[in-house]
Amino acid sequence: MKIPIYNQRSEAVGGIYIAELAVLGKDSAVINKLGTHRDDFYNFFVLTKGKVIMKCDMVDVKIGTPSIVVIKPFQVHSPQFISPDAGGYYISVAPFLIPNNCAAIFQNLKIADQVSKIDKFQKKDILETVSLLHRSFENSTSNKTPIVNGLFSALVYRFVNIYSESNKSTTELKNQSVQIYSNFKTLISDNTFLESPSFFAKKLNVTTSHLNYCVNVATGKSVTYWLQNAMILEAQRLLYYTAYDVKEIAFMLGFEDHTYFSRLFKKITDETPLAFRLKFRE
Repeated sequence: MKIPIYNQRSEAVGGIYIAELAVLGKDSAVINKLGTHRDDFYNFFVLTKGKVIMKCDMVDVKIGTPSIVVIKPFQVHSPQFISPDAGGYYISVAPFLIPNNCAAIFQNLKIADQVSKIDKFQKKDILETVSLLHRSFENSTSNKTPIVNGLFSALVYRFVNIYSESNKSTTELKNQSVQIYSNFKTLISDNTFLESPSFFAKKLNVTTSHLNYCVNVATGKSVTYWLQNAMILEAQRLLYYTAYDVKEIAFMLGFEDHTYFSRLFKKITDETPLAFRLKFRE
């Protein structure tokens, strides 16, 4: 039986969705319904009350308060326990909204370090920012998408500061597949995502078939998927944050034929580059 992969909720605003956690702990059916799964987006939790236990890639992660948690895209995870008094916020974020320098911090975190305590000096700023983000998400107002996006940009850097300052010594055994996948991911950049899988296999001193096997075991996706995913993320960032037209973006990404880029973008995302851009323009 395959592990299900969930997409982001349709209620997301500009690739961001935020909700309060309070109701989850009072409904055990929510826990059972979610089950073991992967998400194709980032999950962040800000826990201010109660306790939560999350199983992440076969490791039970105990979450006290106050703390933040990040679940990376395609990590296998499931809620095991949410106390009835649990409080805080849940935030889902499309990967293209996470700046590369922040994504590098999150991707390199060991499972035990994906939970980090919020100290008394950080707590006020974190809670004020996330509370304002939640209010802005819930309210109907002009320029809602850029307001929500701007507030999340401030919040994600606060998260990064917490993780960067955390000096934990917890060790984690990595099997070969996870280690090879991790090494493969570090080789992907905007200069390499159009290379073939054999290019990366050669860099890692393994066969192409073994690289594909390891990446599949670690993530449930192929090497080709991750290369296309890296390209799509960069394309989405350029479409979202810049005013370059689709043809210019295609050339910037290394495509000689912009129509092929548009067809590939639509095949992977089910929408054209222009449609992706327009849904975030008010």
